[in-house]
Amino acid sequence: MSLGDFVHGGGSVLIVIIILGLIGLFFFFERLFVLLKERNDMMTTMVKVRNAIAQKNITAAKQHCRSSSNIFSSVMLRAFEYYDQQKIDSFDGSLKDIVEEEALKLEKNYRYINIVAALAPLLGFLGTVIGMMQVFGKIGMINSTNVSLLPSIFSSGISLALYTTVGGLAVAIPLLILMAILREVEDRLVESTTDEVRSIAMKLKLLPIEEVQ
Repeated sequence: MSLGDFVHGGGSVLIVIIILGLIGLFFFFERLFVLLKERNDMMTTMVKVRNAIAQKNITAAKQHCRSSSNIFSSVMLRAFEYYDQQKIDSFDGSLKDIVEEEALKLEKNYRYINIVAALAPLLGFLGTVIGMMQVFGKIGMINSTNVSLLPSIFSSGISLALYTTVGGLAVAIPLLILMAILREVEDRLVESTTDEVRSIAMKLKLLPIEEVQ
């Protein structure tokens, strides 16, 4: 069976499911690109900030963070605020909440992928119901003179019912797997950010504010 036959058998409901699947894929690749770019930017900023801290140049470290827009930079700027206010000892207690707050910005458009993954099987079920309604509706119109039409009626109705169900699951299952991949990438970014910021904060505790640039 060709893809064209499959789509034709599923009718307009299957076409809607396919369109939704393409939309879900678009948002997945958009978020994946953002997360990978975030990771690369973050690694670059981490190196610059570590080097600046090693030279006791807090001003340069802050500038590196302000000139980039990643989760590490945002969290480090909050750490520098604690340092400037001589409250760096209490920063670790707030670190988790700060990182989680910044991580929410990475989850933009996740909801659209989740909506498509939830909606596709429901549309598949809708196609199943429509297919069964078509079968039973046309069966009622069958009489002894056109009983030969019965196989074609069953064929068209059952194909709509089954193809849309398969289409809905074929969209939802991969999208759920892809969402798990996005979550894993994000979790690693959050974990890396937390560990790195905590490490730098420990170094800041050892730097008297009057000794830094």
